[in-house]
Order: sequence, then structure tokens, then C-alpha cells
Amino acid sequence: MEQAAIIFFICCSSFIGPRTGVYENELNYCPPTPNCVSSQSWKWNYIHNIRPYTYKDLNREEAFQKLKTLLDSKENVHLAEVQEGKYIKTYYFTKVFRFPDKVEFLFDESKPEVQVRSASVFGIWDIFHNRIRIEYIRRELGWE
Repeated sequence: MEQAAIIFFICCSSFIGPRTGVYENELNYCPPTPNCVSSQSWKWNYIHNIRPYTYKDLNREEAFQKLKTLLDSKENVHLAEVQEGKYIKTYYFTKVFRFPDKVEFLFDESKPEVQVRSASVFGIWDIFHNRIRIEYIRRELGWE
């Protein structure tokens, strides 16, 4: 009976998505599974760490609007939460099975950087899809 309860818990926990949001001016951490990337992970954590976005020749409001406009133009993206000039939380849906991924952007108030986090809601490994997505958005914006 105990083994059945453990198996049930493991199966159900895969349907609980990653915790998102801003806590003490930082995006939430990545789970230990390799299906998440975050610019606020330790730099020596090569599985989860990714560089934050750096924008030039724009103020924070202009950069925020540029990112929001780009995200709004994508048909597989739902803007779930927008805090003007500071934070955007989105759901990206995969094209084939429509699995959701949570993608967040937090604008730094002290420097021209955007902290990013992308995590799969289902599964344990994303085959580097979250990393590829964040880098693709970086290129679309023309940011470093």
C-alpha cells in the first residue's frame, strides 16, 4: 500500500506546474529537473543558468513595450500577468500537443537587464526547448 501511495504522489506531482512569480525582487528558482532555465540561477549551474537579456539605446519603458509587443504578436503565447514596466508572465503552448510552458520576464530597476525564466509545466526533461526559446526571443528583440 505504501508503494502505491508513493507512485500516486510522484505521478500527481508531475501535473503540478512550477511555482512562478517574483519573490524579493527575484524570479522563483528552477526545480532540480532539467526542464527549466533561469538567468537568476547560479552561474556555475550549467543546466539551469542562462544570461539575462541586456537592452541598449532604450529606456526601461520602451524595452518593456518592445518585449510585450513581440509576445503579444505570437499566436501560441498567452499573456497571463503584466505589471507595467516591471514583470510579464506568459504561457507558451507547444504547437503539436499544446503543452504549456511558463515564461517570465523581470525588468531590473537598477540596470538595463531583463531577468528571464522559462519552465515546462509537464515532464522532467524538455530537450533544451526552454533554453532555445529564450535565446530565440533574445535574437528577435536584437538584445544581448
